Amino acid sequence: MAKFTNAFVVVLAVILWLGFSPAPTWAQSQTAPPLLMQQTAPAPIVAPPPQMVAGNVPPPATGIPVTQTIPAQTLLANINQAEQTALAACKLLAPGKVWIMRAPGGEAEVKAGLLYQNVAVAVLHFNPQNGTLLPLGVNPHIFQNAVDLKAIKNNLTGILKNLKILPAAEFMEPEACWSFPLAYNNRIIAHLKIYYDGVHVVQDFAANQEMTFYGH
Repeated sequence: MAKFTNAFVVVLAVILWLGFSPAPTWAQSQTAPPLLMQQTAPAPIVAPPPQMVAGNVPPPATGIPVTQTIPAQTLLANINQAEQTALAACKLLAPGKVWIMRAPGGEAEVKAGLLYQNVAVAVLHFNPQNGTLLPLGVNPHIFQNAVDLKAIKNNLTGILKNLKILPAAEFMEPEACWSFPLAYNNRIIAHLKIYYDGVHVVQDFAANQEMTFYGH
């Protein structure tokens, strides 16, 4: 009996020394934050996004078209899980950097990133004249910025507290993800994308690029 006890103590000591930790329980897995979709390869080194001048033709889109081959049955089976993931991720969004760009027509664009795990997953648009948050699709056609970016950044925390995920989504075929509207004061102001598996939050690669080069 003493030999068995000693052997058990030795095995337990080895396990603790190796840093063994038990697998998470089902309850723990349900309370863990949603996973962020990672890139399968390092991001290529590219030039800053172009600052368009009024009258210029925007550059052609780059990349390879993607053909959707995921069965519809698989996509639809994961939509309820995707909604739960979006609701959970929305509560964990954090304010990101603010920046100014030029639209293809030369108009000033004031943007702010919404971060999940320090990565931009959505973008907010603001009126360059008075700094108000714009619904998607609204272009005030203003060519000069008259707002303080610091003031907009200070308002992001208050905006985040009142953001809501609408319980409806559309499927974005090229990115293989569900797109959920983000609403603020009954206006859709952005979208949060969840990968087709219903588990991973999809980052906004264009927003991350712009925020890296121009963010304050």
